[in-house]
Amino acid sequence: MRRATVFLFFVLIAASQFASAQDKTADQGVYTSAQAARGASVFEAHCVTCHKEGGTAPVLAGARFTKSFADSTLLAVFTTIQTTMPRQAPASLTGTEYVDALAYLLKLNGYPDGMTELAVGGLGDIKVPGQGGSLEFTLVHVVGCLAQMGRTWTLSQATDPIRTRAPEPATDAEAADLDRVPFGQRSFRLQQVYGAPPGWMGQKVAAKGFLTRSGTEERVNVTSLRTLTTQCS
Repeated sequence: MRRATVFLFFVLIAASQFASAQDKTADQGVYTSAQAARGASVFEAHCVTCHKEGGTAPVLAGARFTKSFADSTLLAVFTTIQTTMPRQAPASLTGTEYVDALAYLLKLNGYPDGMTELAVGGLGDIKVPGQGGSLEFTLVHVVGCLAQMGRTWTLSQATDPIRTRAPEPATDAEAADLDRVPFGQRSFRLQQVYGAPPGWMGQKVAAKGFLTRSGTEERVNVTSLRTLTTQCS
């Protein structure tokens, strides 16, 4: 009886550990900023030619990424990248380069960095969070063209909103990445914008805030704005 009790105890521990591993998600800081920086170089060298606005492959930031991989493990994302990219030479990069590129994609899609680098061996235990439900009242970041008409501020040619945990303005490194994000087709009314410099009008900016809706109008209650270097057309 005692042996059965001890055996059951260890089975419960193992089951708990398994469940804990399966519950780990990409929004829990599963890569490092240094790894994402290496991944940005890989992406720039091998991926950006196709995965850009007007390119031959889809942009990998925003709704397309989350709709494609929601509830998938990072191993599934890694395998997709490894077996299809670069387009002319799939599986031609090292495992480390593919993992670093995956870390960069997580950064592009608003998942926070952490203290431990991603490793191939642990990818099967980490899932991309499901995107079911609404982003309303969620802290997001969007990139688009800033405009003002009277007291109304808007962001046009904007990207899909992406979850973020940081309400403060993008850092210099983040701004450099966001500047490469192609314009989108969304429009947002910006609320609680106070004193943006006149020179920002018609400029590409990164906005963070809480997403709300009023009828068909999408709004962002702004927590921060950061001007980027690109001029809007």
